[in-house]
Amino acid sequence: MRRLSVKCVLGVLWFAACGSAGAQSAVVLDQTDVVGLATVAPPSQYTFTATTAQALTVTLTDFKIPAAFQNLQIAVTLGDTLVGSGTVDATGTAVVAVPAATGTYGLRVIGTPNATSGLGNFGVCVAPANDNTACIAADSFSQSIITPPTSPSTSLTSVLQASFTSTLAGTYTVNITDDAFPVALQASTVAGGISKGSSPVNTVPFTIGQNQITLAAGTTYTLIVAATADPTATAGLYAVHITDPSGAAVFDRTTPVGTLAAATIVNNPGAQTLTLTATDFQYPSALTSLGVAVTAGSTDLGALSAAGTLPGIAAPGGTLDVWVYTVAGSAQGVYGITLTGAGATTLLSTAQAVNPVSSTSTGSYAFVVQLPAAANYQLTATDFAFPQALTSLSATVAQNGAVLAQNSTGVFAGAAGPAVVLVDAVAPQSGNGVFDVNVAGTDTPATVYLDQTQALGGAFTTQPVTVTTAGGYTVTLADLGFPATFSNLAAVLSQGGTVLGKIFGSGSFPATLAAGTYELTFVATPGASNYGLYSLNIAPAPAPTVTFTASAASVTVDQPVQLTWSTTNATACTASGATAFTGSEAVSGTTSVVVSATLTLTLTCTGPGGSATQTVNVTAVPAASGSSGGGALDLGCLLALCGISACGAYRRRRAAG
Repeated sequence: MRRLSVKCVLGVLWFAACGSAGAQSAVVLDQTDVVGLATVAPPSQYTFTATTAQALTVTLTDFKIPAAFQNLQIAVTLGDTLVGSGTVDATGTAVVAVPAATGTYGLRVIGTPNATSGLGNFGVCVAPANDNTACIAADSFSQSIITPPTSPSTSLTSVLQASFTSTLAGTYTVNITDDAFPVALQASTVAGGISKGSSPVNTVPFTIGQNQITLAAGTTYTLIVAATADPTATAGLYAVHITDPSGAAVFDRTTPVGTLAAATIVNNPGAQTLTLTATDFQYPSALTSLGVAVTAGSTDLGALSAAGTLPGIAAPGGTLDVWVYTVAGSAQGVYGITLTGAGATTLLSTAQAVNPVSSTSTGSYAFVVQLPAAANYQLTATDFAFPQALTSLSATVAQNGAVLAQNSTGVFAGAAGPAVVLVDAVAPQSGNGVFDVNVAGTDTPATVYLDQTQALGGAFTTQPVTVTTAGGYTVTLADLGFPATFSNLAAVLSQGGTVLGKIFGSGSFPATLAAGTYELTFVATPGASNYGLYSLNIAPAPAPTVTFTASAASVTVDQPVQLTWSTTNATACTASGATAFTGSEAVSGTTSVVVSATLTLTLTCTGPGGSATQTVNVTAVPAASGSSGGGALDLGCLLALCGISACGAYRRRRAAG
């Protein structure tokens, strides 16, 4: 009997991330930022979160106080994406339309203040698109942009020239204070005045102390103060605080004199008591002088005139300035500065090498490491040769001013306590370089006590990245092209001096990371605009997906079936289930398999984000038998024969009757 035929139905099966490598943590790093050269005004940045999607209008306004900006621009980002930008025009505004979406928006403002005042003020209004004057208070902000101080003067005399705008008509108080840091100024040389346009307002020069002057309301004035540093110290520091008739401040600034370097700006998240520590590591030799001062506006919060600790600094929330004065002896020296807040929260921690005045070396970098016990340790300095190889690189280590001998592999014997590592590095003649300095124990596996990368040239940041859950991750760097593309842009992820991945320009790389701490170094050189906007992201790698199909669900024995598959986020696949479908396979492809028996075919594909497995079943159907050779009759034939037999019997009965 012949079997009835069977129709085949094509089955397309798919699922994603089946059998994945376990749950991963959330995004490790999601950073969007504007960087600028040290010679330009630091950008102003503000973020807000939209919980409901609505179209918005962002308006940037130049307040023209004390004077209009030479150039003022804004970029609006949503997460890692640039969604709009604008430049203030002749009306003093720039308007940016923002599409409706939920998420975290970033408002990035860059500007060049008026050259005379060095200061500009602006406001950003975020409003619904249908009413661009109805500013949403929580999402809008205003701030100042200030041109940074120029490099230390080679002259003992420095001149402050800045603009401010009066508020009320009446008597203003101009208070000039000598901070006596590192020592007092030459008092008789401190003189100042206020002018309107080209005409002086005061006829008697201002001196140290309180000075009073009568000013009109709503008028822009120019303040000019000259001061001369002590000839031995060659450096000084003073403050100017101007209040209107109501006592409100209209000018508030501390200014360096002579060779005193510009301050390090620290953001204090809230009013709290701080502790300042200065350390002279006396390596390679002790410093001749070391001093640190902390100011907020024109207020002197406290200072150290030598190495030591100053507790109990009452600091307001907001921006603080940390001023450092150092003098090396006949040889190089190294100092460290820490500023800590409540709960030992670190606001600033830095170590710097100081060269003698006669030295021309500019490639020395200092790092401090806390050694837990007297033991052997290993010091390693590694040139990442990225983006270019360094011209030279060497490292030494010392404790209590004494150099610790290293063997050929960098192993040295250290005592419990702080040690200072001094690295001499020379960047390539043109371009940037990155190196890593690492101090670890000689145990197995080695305990790492210092792992820090340092970039040479351009703008750079180095930050630790903590991974709490092992797994596959993707590191992505993007140049967002505001206000123009970077001249150079690069990022490198490392651990213990080993490079795990790097990007030059925009791009991404996968990384399989164990739980632990890594170093992420970002190096950038802005283009002709002097600024650049980038995004840097470390996120769990997406799980693979697999689409795996057979051309038929059942196939006659010894006939072929075609297998087809494709994947996403996979780097390798493994097949099983048939002689012609086993072992490594490409992440996408087509192949033919002869079906001699019912098959269960499996394809497993893996990637940085885990693995995915899919199975298809193909049933083997025996071949149909032919009609010759006494084969069985099918049901139709049997019924026909039965019908013929019945008709014959009926005719015979009628004939017999």
